[in-house]
Amino acid sequence: MKRISIKQLTQICALMLETQPSKHGAQDYDVMDNRQYILDALYVIDGRHKPTHAMHSLYTGLWRKYVKP
Repeated sequence: MKRISIKQLTQICALMLETQPSKHGAQDYDVMDNRQYILDALYVIDGRHKPTHAMHSLYTGLWRKYVKP
């Protein structure tokens, strides 16, 4: 059985949820919620919820690190 990495699992989850809005601006609430769910999960996966993490309390770069190739 092949194991998948956290990055691969995150990419799969991001593909399953709609992340591109179809309405103007931030009016597509479902898509905005999906983005936030993904970022919250990445925040914990990356360990940023721990006070000792160098980027504690920051969401900066999570999407690029785990989702974008």
